[in-house]
Amino acid sequence: NQPSIQVIHGTCTGVITESNNDDDDLKVITGIQYTSSSSSEPQQLDADAVVVSAGPWSCAAEDWFDGAVQLPMEGVKSTSIVWKKPSSTDKVDATALFCGEDDRFGTHLEVYPRPDGTIYICGIGGSDYITTEELKNGDYRNKNTCNAKESRVQAASDAFRTMSNYYEQNGELEKSQACMRPCPPDALPYMGKIPNFKGAYINAGHNCWGIAWAPACGKAMSELILNGKSTTIDLQPFSPTRFTPAKGRGGRGRKRGGTDIGEQW
Repeated sequence: NQPSIQVIHGTCTGVITESNNDDDDLKVITGIQYTSSSSSEPQQLDADAVVVSAGPWSCAAEDWFDGAVQLPMEGVKSTSIVWKKPSSTDKVDATALFCGEDDRFGTHLEVYPRPDGTIYICGIGGSDYITTEELKNGDYRNKNTCNAKESRVQAASDAFRTMSNYYEQNGELEKSQACMRPCPPDALPYMGKIPNFKGAYINAGHNCWGIAWAPACGKAMSELILNGKSTTIDLQPFSPTRFTPAKGRGGRGRKRGGTDIGEQW
């Protein structure tokens, strides 16, 4: 039989486990609890392996695993814009631009022409920084609440128009939007097993590099799940427990183990 894939839109609220007969300290994943997008009634999905990959909101999982991991996360809410394809030409220069700081507009634009003739621009500046607790509460998770900052849309539009006579005179915006980038305190993702839980994993916190790193991270995580170890990547630097205090150490801080690693870049 061909393997089947089922996509469910909803919000995970926890994991379901059973005890392990051979190890009292090990819990075995048997499923997840969730609410669907169409109902607030709790539901259950059976599973023998669970991978937490919910971007910045992955930090909510620290409450699902009985203190086995602490997952500090900062969400960086950033605005971006897309320019319409010019009506007067079928060809847009495919050169990507990585601009320096422009103090006139408070921007450092990154300009990406797309194959369909539109141009995506980020590096707009003025990002908002969202705390772990806000993310755990689900703030900005709904697309209707993660909105572009209009002042930054204007600044980026003005900055780009100074770079192009055509867009200065004839350019039209197609859309403005915002994304939420997931940033652990040391700028490294969380990748690996959740300790004391058989079948629980996390792959999250890749900042703006998630799409670029997805093939390598997907391969590494599949090796970990299927074979018990990643041979593609050494996952130790990305340990999900690196901010989890040892038993009796005390409260959570911006530390790796017991070592202060300072603020994020």
